[in-house]
Amino acid sequence: MNRNWMILFLLILFFIEGSVVPHLIPDGWYGRIVVQFVFVVVLFHGVYAHRHTALLMGLGFGLLHDIVYYGQIIGPHSFTMGLLGYLAGTVFNVRHKTMVMMLFVVLIGSFLYQTIIYGIYTLFSLSHFTYQQALLDYIIPSMFVQLIFALIVYVPLRKWFDMIQGNNKKDSEEA
Repeated sequence: MNRNWMILFLLILFFIEGSVVPHLIPDGWYGRIVVQFVFVVVLFHGVYAHRHTALLMGLGFGLLHDIVYYGQIIGPHSFTMGLLGYLAGTVFNVRHKTMVMMLFVVLIGSFLYQTIIYGIYTLFSLSHFTYQQALLDYIIPSMFVQLIFALIVYVPLRKWFDMIQGNNKKDSEEA
């Protein structure tokens, strides 16, 4: 049941990314900030819950991003979101997960996400920026937006994942 609530939450974030947030971004920053709230939650899921579920959520919601928001190529966002969700769960699989560590994961994940997307778009000649221009124009500003979102949702998501882990432990003890 908790997975269904997580998917509903991700769907709501997906719709907020495309409908509400563009109206909140100032006109001068409109093309420069890429909002990836769903990706941040996929990273949280990879670190605090299951990396395999994060992989599947990343593939599914990345494909939605490819189809709905970025229609030039189908697959780059799906591949990148799934891969980085899985890697976050694999690399940062430590016992004591702190807020600083999670914010580091979001910063590195957001940087890698935007860099991989830039690389794929450059490979297929869809982006004509140099990497330095892309870094200054949209990668760094987008990283800070993802970091602020991660700070806002850290406590509720951490409590949610702790509650899920507690329920899973209780269920396994009863069986």
